[in-house]
Amino acid sequence: MNKLIMSAVLLFFVGCSNAENQPVKEHEKTQQQPTHHYGGWYCPDNLFGFPAVNLKDWKNVPVIQDRLPTQEETRNGSSLIFVEILKYPDAKAMNIQLPQLANYYSPYTKKTELVIVIQAIEIENDTIVGFRYLNGGNGSSHYREVDFISENEVANLHDAKFVNLDIPINADEDKVWDVLTDAKVKYQYANKEQLTNGYGDLLFGNWYMQNDYLINDVGYVEKFLVIRDKEKNLTELKIVCGPYLDDFENQQTALKDWSEKVKELSEK
Repeated sequence: MNKLIMSAVLLFFVGCSNAENQPVKEHEKTQQQPTHHYGGWYCPDNLFGFPAVNLKDWKNVPVIQDRLPTQEETRNGSSLIFVEILKYPDAKAMNIQLPQLANYYSPYTKKTELVIVIQAIEIENDTIVGFRYLNGGNGSSHYREVDFISENEVANLHDAKFVNLDIPINADEDKVWDVLTDAKVKYQYANKEQLTNGYGDLLFGNWYMQNDYLINDVGYVEKFLVIRDKEKNLTELKIVCGPYLDDFENQQTALKDWSEKVKELSEK
């Protein structure tokens, strides 16, 4: 990986759409056009509900097996998709083992992502999976859009780690965002030529920045979420960066130092 560079390029991506023209798998039924809205969610900023997971810990994420989850279970991180049974009485959980690792090509980040599938449902002659990104956040897709990884392939994966920081800042969220997007302060680990996509703007009412890279065929991401805590009268900066294979400690130190500088400048 390349050395630390304090600059970044922000591009705009559009959320929530479904990939089309994908090959149909055995579980995929296509007798009629479904009317449900459960496939195609993209929530990369849901870092509190679905925090980043180091690769060695992927089997320990909570799941709901062999049944549809309750609404509460879709809110506490145990599952993702709540199905209205009265509206979709034939909906049911797929008979597959959970969790599972899979590869998913994201049309938003423009790279293949390693995801943890935590839910799979059959609904309206369709099959949908819900997953969490290793780097935090969640999404959903059609079953045909994910490629599950065999046990042998999982055993050969490197132990990727993510730097995960929560920085309380005694400043307005707009001030923190101004500091984050200042040309002299922006954080970037990779060369901008390796950028596959980027975003920086208000997302569901909170300031959010994400830069995605492909470095030596390995996906890397930087996520910065700015949230105002009105009860505590402070702003929280949540940072997720990685994965790091062989320089985790160095990058963790660099990010801690950088975030403290952001805090210092924001509180002036």
